[in-house]
Amino acid sequence: MTSITGQAMAYAVAPALVDRDTVVGASLLGLVPLALAGLVVLVKWWRGRDEVFDALTPGLVPDDPARAPRHRARGGEWSGTVAPAFAPPREVRPGVVGTVIDGVAHAHDVSATLVDLAVRGWFRIVEVAAGGASPDQGTDTGRGKARDWELRRTATPPDEAPSAFERLLLDRLFEGRDTVRLSSLKGSFAITMREAQIGLYREVVDRGWYAGHPRARNGRTRAVGLVVLVPLTLVAAGVLVTDLADEHDWSLTPLLVGLVLALVVLARWGGTRTPRTAEGSALRIQALGFREYLATAEVGRLRFEEKRALLSSYLPYAVAFGLTGHFAALLRELAKDSHWTDYVDGLDWYDFGGGDGDVSLGDALSGFGDAAGELSGLDALTDVGGVFDGVDGFTDATDSLFSFDGLTGCGTGFDGCDGCDLPGCDF
Repeated sequence: MTSITGQAMAYAVAPALVDRDTVVGASLLGLVPLALAGLVVLVKWWRGRDEVFDALTPGLVPDDPARAPRHRARGGEWSGTVAPAFAPPREVRPGVVGTVIDGVAHAHDVSATLVDLAVRGWFRIVEVAAGGASPDQGTDTGRGKARDWELRRTATPPDEAPSAFERLLLDRLFEGRDTVRLSSLKGSFAITMREAQIGLYREVVDRGWYAGHPRARNGRTRAVGLVVLVPLTLVAAGVLVTDLADEHDWSLTPLLVGLVLALVVLARWGGTRTPRTAEGSALRIQALGFREYLATAEVGRLRFEEKRALLSSYLPYAVAFGLTGHFAALLRELAKDSHWTDYVDGLDWYDFGGGDGDVSLGDALSGFGDAAGELSGLDALTDVGGVFDGVDGFTDATDSLFSFDGLTGCGTGFDGCDGCDLPGCDF
């Protein structure tokens, strides 16, 4: 017993053996992977910055963009002052615009697409009383009842060709039927929304606004580095533990620290965002300008054409921008104009429950100036904004369809294709 105790005390007081030359060499070796990891991160950051056209007003596209000179934006993406744009980007649908702005196909981008399809005449949205109150259904506090929405396919489709992901939404919505309740889509429709999201990503790539999938982590170099560094770190740790146990020598500690720091740097910052092309940056700036316009618009300053557009084509963009509340306030202000019914154009795509029966939004607005008191369910001018609050409730309800709880292999949320085994993720 005395012998064991003496050996333990001798072990405890034995001086640590440190080879200074080994420490210096280990420190230099530890700096090598750390420096390489830092270089990888720097190159990835440089290549992950958006492109911007040279010597051109931000938001404009040159006549020959393929040959136009371009440079990388500072800080990753263009961040200058945005001038209001009085119209949305031409020939770009709201959901696509929302995806280009931040590189993410959010739930409200797909909701904006559904509203846009209704505005364009593919189906009508009819507000109805819910068959049973549910957390997934909106509540109309103004009329004191739980709400649901029916989507009714129009007898004559518009004379246009929808995009691939729009056609997917339409086909999966109706599946051979002419009417479907939004609440009936809960759960089964989530996978369709994931596919629609993939379609949004595919469109922004196919149209040349992103160099690749906007949500790709671009971590191939990082993965290779980790494959090399992890075994080296384990070997260094094993050697150091052996030296400490046998000779109390911790000279290789700097090498192990350098390898571990390199692993942390690569794991945390080794991937990078997919950059926008110069064309994509220009579209983003245009979209930000239009969002600024909608967010700050005042009815008294709008021209006739702009007021008319507020009541027809701008609502889906407001949904994509998350501005439906402000949009409803604009409509309330517009209703105070004695000539406001002159602005109504093509608003028969949304019906709301008006007491004894459904009242078409288009009929309600166009006939409001002549017989406001006869319109069941409309309580003075302020209910005009309430109609669009109903649209806001519809978009909130569609957003709730995008829950992936209980679906295996798809992860959660709208973060791209990570963990989701669906065709079209790899493009």
